[in-house]
Formats: sequence, structure tokens, C-alpha cells
Amino acid sequence: MKSFLINYQHGGERYALELQATDAEDAKARLNSLLYGRVCGEVAMKLPAPLGPLASWFCSIRNMFSRYGL
Repeated sequence: MKSFLINYQHGGERYALELQATDAEDAKARLNSLLYGRVCGEVAMKLPAPLGPLASWFCSIRNMFSRYGL
């Protein structure tokens, strides 16, 4: 996969997002699919993949606290 930069304007401001796709045509097709997408939630943090089980454990604990309002 390659990273493609998507620029757009909203409320008089310019924004950009990064889209993962195999090529430019795939990136355009994925961008068209965004019309049917939905917001699933806010990204609280990103953990590097090499953390392995530690990242999974940390996310599980964080989700538990968030779910029960602790």
C-alpha cells in the first residue's frame, strides 16, 4: 500500500487526510467510497505495532475504563 494525500476545504479552511491505496486509481475509488462512510469515534492514541501483546493489553484496559466511565 502507498499513502496518498487528499486535500479538501471545509468552513473556509483547508485540510488534508492520508489515504492508503495500491495506486492513484484505487485512491480515487476509495475517496468516492468515503461518501458512504461514517464517523466511528475519536482516535485517542496510536501505538506502534512492535509493542505486540503490550499494546493489546493497554487498549483492552483503556477500553474497559472508557466503557464503564471510570
